[in-house]
Amino acid sequence: MSTTAAPEPATAPCTLRERKKQQTRQALHDAALTLVSEHGLDGVTVEQICSDADVSPRTFFNYFTSKAHAALGLDTVEVPEWAATRFAEADGRLVDDLCVLIAATVPLSQDRRRMKELLVLRPEMAPMVMQWMAESRQSLLATVSSRTDEQTARTAVGLVLSALSEVAHRDTVGDSDELAAKLRTVVAEMGAIAAG
Repeated sequence: MSTTAAPEPATAPCTLRERKKQQTRQALHDAALTLVSEHGLDGVTVEQICSDADVSPRTFFNYFTSKAHAALGLDTVEVPEWAATRFAEADGRLVDDLCVLIAATVPLSQDRRRMKELLVLRPEMAPMVMQWMAESRQSLLATVSSRTDEQTARTAVGLVLSALSEVAHRDTVGDSDELAAKLRTVVAEMGAIAAG
């Protein structure tokens, strides 16, 4: 769920270097999203994406593992060590702490409308989203299992990833704190529906 360009923990100040990395990542995502929407995944090269984003192809792979990941705004699926440690040491409710973990590590495109348009225009991208979700789930399971049994970990991860999907369809989100709060709200709604 992060690459070498992943943000530091939410408690760290946003340095100039970090802001530049975020801007580069966003420029690559914007360029890939535009080009893939217009030409399809096979009609675009990494070099074209980099040219539009004004970065080198070598820089591209510091942020994304593939053209599809860049177009979808998805990073690799490993939980960063700082996030895994913070989760393992947290002492709140498991699902609440998992909402914080996912909010801090899972990227959501800030331009949901364009992302939805991409998936409508290029349905061949949908399996890539599903594969990314499956890989993310496995990485999260390894982290969550550090605090609970495997069955509970699977249920909790499935619940919060479902909430993430719902939040992605509903709203734009600002920072990770706002995303965590929205995830907790949707999880509570799901619980109320299940109980009703």
